[in-house]
Amino acid sequence: MRLCTVIFLVLLLTIACRKDEALSQSQKAVVRKPVVAGQFYPARAGELRQEIEGMLDRAPAVSAGGKIIALSVPHAGYAYSGPTAAAAYKQVAGQAIELVVVLAPSHRDYVRGGSLFQGDAYETPLGKMMVDKALARKLTQSCEHFQFSSLGHGMEHSLEVQLPFIQTLFPQAKLLPIIIGSFDWPGCHKMGMALAKVLQDKKALLVASTDLYHGYSYETCKRSDEATLKAMLALQPQALCEGFLRESLQACGAGPVVIVQVAARELGADKATLISRTNSNDVTGEKGGYVVGYGSIAYSNSDGSGRKTFQPLEKNVQKELLRMARKSIEHYLKTRTRLSFQPTHEVMKEKRGVFVTITEGGMLRGCIGYHESDRPLYELVPDRAIAAAFEDPRFPPLRPDELDKILIKISVYLTNVYRINDIGEFEMGKHGIIIVKGGRGATYLPEVPQEAGWRTVEEEMESLCQKAGLPSGAWRDGAEFYVYRTQVFDEKMLND
Repeated sequence: MRLCTVIFLVLLLTIACRKDEALSQSQKAVVRKPVVAGQFYPARAGELRQEIEGMLDRAPAVSAGGKIIALSVPHAGYAYSGPTAAAAYKQVAGQAIELVVVLAPSHRDYVRGGSLFQGDAYETPLGKMMVDKALARKLTQSCEHFQFSSLGHGMEHSLEVQLPFIQTLFPQAKLLPIIIGSFDWPGCHKMGMALAKVLQDKKALLVASTDLYHGYSYETCKRSDEATLKAMLALQPQALCEGFLRESLQACGAGPVVIVQVAARELGADKATLISRTNSNDVTGEKGGYVVGYGSIAYSNSDGSGRKTFQPLEKNVQKELLRMARKSIEHYLKTRTRLSFQPTHEVMKEKRGVFVTITEGGMLRGCIGYHESDRPLYELVPDRAIAAAFEDPRFPPLRPDELDKILIKISVYLTNVYRINDIGEFEMGKHGIIIVKGGRGATYLPEVPQEAGWRTVEEEMESLCQKAGLPSGAWRDGAEFYVYRTQVFDEKMLND
């Protein structure tokens, strides 16, 4: 082989190796390294884990009532606020959490809206927490207030100090790290609603990282924290946001708290429970000098008459319920008796509201259901299917020759029915609604406005009044409103 040919081959191999090396470098994970280990918390993994486990063991168990959806947690050094943070995290120990969304304030960088870390992981002495990059992309695409950025993620401690607690309790969980900067109510509302939407089918925990009063008066700290915690416990995020903007309330993580409250409410939280509170003067025992307030709160959906949420049904469950509904109608047509079914999926044992709708040629042929039930889905769906086919007083009973012409649609409730204080809380097309006034009432399922071609809430309310036998405009004064959400599926999906 000629010398020039050998040299040429060597050059080709060298270039190829360098390309492979460059590719390998580009594929390396982008990791945000710990910056306050050894300052805010121990830098050695063993010591850190021991400290966290000790704080969790000593923390009280507080009944928050129902499933905890979100937490507000302080973010000072563990020597100061660690036990208060541990008290909050102890309440969610044992929950099935696969993703933790941490919203924290920016103390150093100017950030507009929410800054999502664009790397692969956050690291602490306990290891790496991998970022859910797919969900992060989905969030930035759904709301203009969220953007990928390195701003706020560099030297910020308020997010980092939460992670060792999360890693200890949920070592397999993924992370969605968000730094919040300037805020106002419209922005907070949009960000909270966007978060709730992307988390709807996730086993997720929301965490708002915040300390409370900062200043030089112990007595003022106590008064300020009392007012701020009271407002946070009211679970009214708009009023809370306005209090922060007026500076009548004080929290360095005000934006994260408001956004988390919006999302938590949308995901079903109807109760806020104070878990623990203290301040740096009480911790050190030295009254006077600079003082910072700390408090932790759990946001949960109650076991009482408040709002509850259910997970959406998977497609195989939807299809099985549709088959049950049709089999029940067919059997009843032939025998005038009812079939009995057994649950083929665990979720079918849940007791929640159901409506079954029957259409023929695109026209309503029957619709009957229950907003709430003491019977499981595998019993209730067949029962309401028969009721819609044969017991709706607006239509004659279904005939055998119609069986092949009908389409069955099922609306399974994703929330219980809960009262709203103002019609402004109702979102047309998203919520089903019930009006009650003067002993009369009526309901429309969430999909009715689109099917009817209504464009305004006023149109739906006027029609709802007519359905309830109420005069025009009766909804404007003295009426009670209840809303709910449903998952809708019909027999068209059986062809998929």
